[in-house]
Amino acid sequence: MRINPINNTITNYQTKTNYQKSHANQNNNITDLGLLNKNYNQINFKGIPAKDSLEMVLKIPLEDRLASMFEKVEPGDLILVGKELSEAKNKMLKSIDNIDNIISRVFFLPEHKYRGYLGFFTDKDWNKEIINLNDFELKLMDSKTIKTDYLTPYDTYYIFDDDLIALPGAKEPVQIKAAPKCDLNGFRKNFCKAVDFTKMEKSEIEKINKKMLSQLTRETKEVSSKVTFKDVGGQDELIKELKRSILYPLKYPDMYESFDVNRGFILYGPPGTGKTHIARALANEADANFVSLNGLEMESKWVGESEENWRNLFEEAKEKQPSIIFIDEVDAIGKSRGGNDVHGDKTLNQVLTLISDLDQSKDNLFVIGATNNFKSLDKALTRSGRLSKHIEVKLPDQNGVKQIFDIHSKKKPLDRNIDKEALIKKLYDLRTSGSDIRYVINEAHIIGYDRAGIHDKMENGTITGKDKRNFKILQEDFDKAIEKFVETRNGTEARPIGFNKV
Repeated sequence: MRINPINNTITNYQTKTNYQKSHANQNNNITDLGLLNKNYNQINFKGIPAKDSLEMVLKIPLEDRLASMFEKVEPGDLILVGKELSEAKNKMLKSIDNIDNIISRVFFLPEHKYRGYLGFFTDKDWNKEIINLNDFELKLMDSKTIKTDYLTPYDTYYIFDDDLIALPGAKEPVQIKAAPKCDLNGFRKNFCKAVDFTKMEKSEIEKINKKMLSQLTRETKEVSSKVTFKDVGGQDELIKELKRSILYPLKYPDMYESFDVNRGFILYGPPGTGKTHIARALANEADANFVSLNGLEMESKWVGESEENWRNLFEEAKEKQPSIIFIDEVDAIGKSRGGNDVHGDKTLNQVLTLISDLDQSKDNLFVIGATNNFKSLDKALTRSGRLSKHIEVKLPDQNGVKQIFDIHSKKKPLDRNIDKEALIKKLYDLRTSGSDIRYVINEAHIIGYDRAGIHDKMENGTITGKDKRNFKILQEDFDKAIEKFVETRNGTEARPIGFNKV
């Protein structure tokens, strides 16, 4: 957010041309570094080489070093001021949304006299802006009107020549100046550390432009409702583990700065236990970007494209972090290497590299793999630093069966005479999964429509709203649905147990 400037008269805004002219006029008057002898603690800077002591160069007041930097910077440049560059970077990340353009270059001015950190940049209209990179307010004063204002933490403010900034530890406020007392062009390298991202910027712009164009023809699917942990039954211990390991680090990253947060997980267990369902609920609870795919979906018949697909997927997830990447049937790409599948080995190697880089970068991104065949996974994928935390997703106990039944039947028109307890015990004795229970409930609904002649009325076009209002699923419908399910499990039909993914 840009807080309104202290002095908002239009004359304070200078165009690029006027800005440069005003600097040139002042610099023409003072070019002899000998003048610094009279003003900067009698230290002779004339002829000081770049390798000489930084402490000597820092005798130049901060306001003059800043003025010299403002002569050099352009839109896209960022000036950071403070004691340590690493700390300045971390603080700047908290306020990065205040900058509307790609950062091309960063200039760091070390400053040990004052407590606190500052950021400065020039916007596209060549206006100077300050960012308060501190957890406390900064006092800003207009030297002409003696008006005082306060800049809140991590906010931005337009500043003009002669404005004053009161910094903790400073005897006098720092003045924003049009130019330093003398020409410091030859000394910038002594008091400023510069990092140029121009080449990287060009590459990133090309990548973003390609991505934007690709969106022109990409179809998006709207999700009608968001699944949450309330929609997951029979997995209370698993949910507790996921909250502690993923949800809380995603929602409260500051609380985990001193932790080595695990970024890779494997959910393993029988088919139909709701691994995808649980991962999607986790992403919604964390309000995180969720990428769900099947391991085989990323494969390509063209050698090399699979690796690129994975790189693009991780890159996009990082851009939209916090993110959760969920890989169903991870064994499709993560099975033990060796044999004749050279292409598959290359794909796995690429995935291993991406996950390892994630652990090092500390991006707010988690990878969850799901499998029914944990033993087939390559040991390099399951070791520390990769998908190292392994959580079993078990079949529900009797209370879990009840929870799942209630979730999937809450919108169903159940007859009040159904013996729900006996039905749940029967489903538990059959060792049903979440998807099995869902299948039985839906099958009972279909069987009930047959019994009540609903399908016939649909066929004849005689169905009415009264038919829907009066319809109930009966005990006999569930009995037939369970009987059909048992036949399915025993192989009399091609559909296997757990064929429906929750």
